[in-house]
Amino acid sequence: MVSEEDILKTHLDLLDHQPALDELNEIKTTPLFTERVRKYARGLVGQSSSQQQPFSQFGLLGGDLSQTETGAKVDDPRIFWNIAAPSSFFICGSQGSGKSHTLSCLLENALAPCRANTLPRPLTGIVFHYDTFTSDSGGSPCEAAWLSSKKDIKVRVLCPPTNIRTMQKIYSRFPHITVEELRINESDLNTRRMLDLMAVSSIQGNLPLYLHVVQRILRDLRITQQTSNTGFNYSAFKRLMDEQNLTDMQMAPLKQRLDTLESFMVHAHANKYIMRGGQQQQQQQQQQQGQKPPKSKAKGTNWQPRSGQLTIVDLSCPCVTAEMACSLFNICLSLFLEQKADDVGRVIALDEAHKYMTNSAECQTLTESLLATIRLQRHLGARVVISTQEPTISPKLLDLCSVTIVHRFTSPDWLTALGRHLAGVQSGGRLVAESAASQEGGEGGEQDGILLGLGGGGGGGGGKGDVRTELFSRIVRLRVGEALMFSPSAIVGVDETKKEVRRLGGGVMKIRVRNRVTMDGGRSVMAG
Repeated sequence: MVSEEDILKTHLDLLDHQPALDELNEIKTTPLFTERVRKYARGLVGQSSSQQQPFSQFGLLGGDLSQTETGAKVDDPRIFWNIAAPSSFFICGSQGSGKSHTLSCLLENALAPCRANTLPRPLTGIVFHYDTFTSDSGGSPCEAAWLSSKKDIKVRVLCPPTNIRTMQKIYSRFPHITVEELRINESDLNTRRMLDLMAVSSIQGNLPLYLHVVQRILRDLRITQQTSNTGFNYSAFKRLMDEQNLTDMQMAPLKQRLDTLESFMVHAHANKYIMRGGQQQQQQQQQQQGQKPPKSKAKGTNWQPRSGQLTIVDLSCPCVTAEMACSLFNICLSLFLEQKADDVGRVIALDEAHKYMTNSAECQTLTESLLATIRLQRHLGARVVISTQEPTISPKLLDLCSVTIVHRFTSPDWLTALGRHLAGVQSGGRLVAESAASQEGGEGGEQDGILLGLGGGGGGGGGKGDVRTELFSRIVRLRVGEALMFSPSAIVGVDETKKEVRRLGGGVMKIRVRNRVTMDGGRSVMAG
């Protein structure tokens, strides 16, 4: 029989605190770190039983400008992105402030070894892009396409079948890019994606009758799938919907969404069953009148993840609305994430998200999928980067992202939106430490260039409003490529007296994003 002393000893062993190992595990998961932290972590490896290097994959993001502005001696201003650990970035700012440049630098770090990173195992990436300014004569490519100037990064563009020739023309300036039609197989569909296509989860209040019918049919088909161990049968879904004898008015919203889906499906899979009044029935009538059917593609898009490959889903097309783009982006996101990665990390990027992230039900569904991805980023091995002009597109994304990078903007409303969701703004991010401290008499200051939160909350003329005003004036004065960085979990310093690392916490850090190692095609078009 085990004695009480032995039980106590066993339990105390389980409660034993191993400072070096615990701190090392904490450092491994930080999204950002400095060179000083990297050297400190290497020292911890020798003190613990772990032989694994804390930062196996990392890339240079930029340099710390906070120290130089205060006249402090800068030993090493470098700030690194910990690519090995899943993380999420929210990048915002006015047009021309450097958002797309920052996004491209992050993608460069993740997709191929270069002089700015240490990357023994390159990731695979996907970028979602949608531009309303497009026509038959041309349009603007996604800026991430310039990464193809580095041959180690294999770039492919997936575009709407209705805009394939225009897209081939737009991306013809890039020598190493392949342009393909985005095509969805029947095997790519499932119950969840069909419900998301209908935006069922985003509808507030009572569901329309046709959606109740859709849910019931999908539930019955799901039971059949589980019994027979087969995949989703799209033809059976359409046939069962046809048998419900719904009115044309009730069927109209369903047909609209299915027509959108089928325009991106492999034709052979979409046309197995022809619904009354559907797109296929119209095509059948056209064929009877002697019109040639559209050319079909035999195979769907291959979503197998490949190390060092960047897939740009560019849905810019006069026939594709922002709502349609969100629905298709959502399907592409789930297809990208469900593939067996075989130890290949993933990076997901939204470029110019304000152009398609609206208040529509389809956008809300995409937002929920992104939120779920960020919440599960450690289990999915995902890194998420969202680039947008307006920080107001989805406040929930601000709440969950590991890092927020704020480039120059001039809207006070945007600062208010940031203030509701960022600790560094909410507490009155301290950018003029000495001035604010003298006015408030509170704690604060700078340590290793970290712009600490305002201490003391007193009243008087130097309160939080004054610091908020100072913060806004600093944002307005930011130069191109400069930004304020908010990241509570970033480890940016080492306390030599206590021998422990220090997080950014509620502080703010002013940074300058590094130069690109690939071609930069995002410069403004000037006259003359």
